[in-house]
Amino acid sequence: MIPVEVAPLEARQFQLLVQRSGADPHHFKLRKFALPEGAGFRVRVVGRGAATVYETREHGAWTASFAADLDKGLFGPKGRPPPPASIAKALSLVETELARNGLMGLLRVLNSRVPHRFTAVYRLDRHMLVNVGTFDKHMHLEALDLRAVPLKDSYCQFVLRDGLFLTDDSGKDVRLGGHPYAGIVGSYIGVPISRTPGSLDGTLCHFDLASQPVSDDEYLLLERAADLLPAFLG
Repeated sequence: MIPVEVAPLEARQFQLLVQRSGADPHHFKLRKFALPEGAGFRVRVVGRGAATVYETREHGAWTASFAADLDKGLFGPKGRPPPPASIAKALSLVETELARNGLMGLLRVLNSRVPHRFTAVYRLDRHMLVNVGTFDKHMHLEALDLRAVPLKDSYCQFVLRDGLFLTDDSGKDVRLGGHPYAGIVGSYIGVPISRTPGSLDGTLCHFDLASQPVSDDEYLLLERAADLLPAFLG
């Protein structure tokens, strides 16, 4: 096996999953190796007294298994801790808006905290992603047809595969080479929505036509907000 560099955004997704579990990313070590004859990659993770290995054909596909192992307690306490203090006030506001104004109230609050133009919920319906609700900073939706997107053409496919997906600049993201929206939907961050433990039924996401950054706290808030949404998938 040949050691290979972990792409910066792949490394960040790994760190965000560790933060979600309440652990310190500095306490985890990640190594990645290329398997012979283009057979894919082997990823070795060590942290909090545990270690495991993931094999994958694609660069980021191992993170969903890692997220599941975190939730099962392989790397420490089972389940997720209370939300960090840095997002507790924002999460309370999100919950209040959802109770008062429904899904659009929640999307409006989440969107107000990031530079991204769109914040949306999609429901997985076989091989399609069907839009359940979208908030647009520009207050019109002509720029993109958001009603339904084939799963294979969406960035949401990587959320469902990897447990989350983040790209600040899709045109420069090597993971998106050849993707029909690379360089068009310039930035995206998405998290899964699950009706039952282990299921993947939809996504909650921020996205923009331009390249946009997002902070770690906004990922953690988005991920907690997704827990509130299974009943709104229809």
